[in-house]
Amino acid sequence: MDAVRIDKFLWAARFYKTRALAQAEIEAGRVKVDGARVKPARPVRPGLVIELRRGQTRRRIEVLDISDQRGGAPQAQLLYRDIDPPERLGLFDED
Repeated sequence: MDAVRIDKFLWAARFYKTRALAQAEIEAGRVKVDGARVKPARPVRPGLVIELRRGQTRRRIEVLDISDQRGGAPQAQLLYRDIDPPERLGLFDED
């Protein structure tokens, strides 16, 4: 496997409990790749940088490996690397 859909990857990496929730967050514009909004079918490959927003928290990760199957937390953590620690968004951020 050389690529996997971004919604499947985010579910497999345990960022979201269901693929439906991952799809909803992507469609709402809370998931970006290279600063641009994406669709749930966007292919993910190692080396890609993904930005996630959850409430007032922003997180950037680098994809290290891909999977379309959800495993335990230790396996999920091997799929990505935090580039920036999660940070709170300020009141005047434009996103």
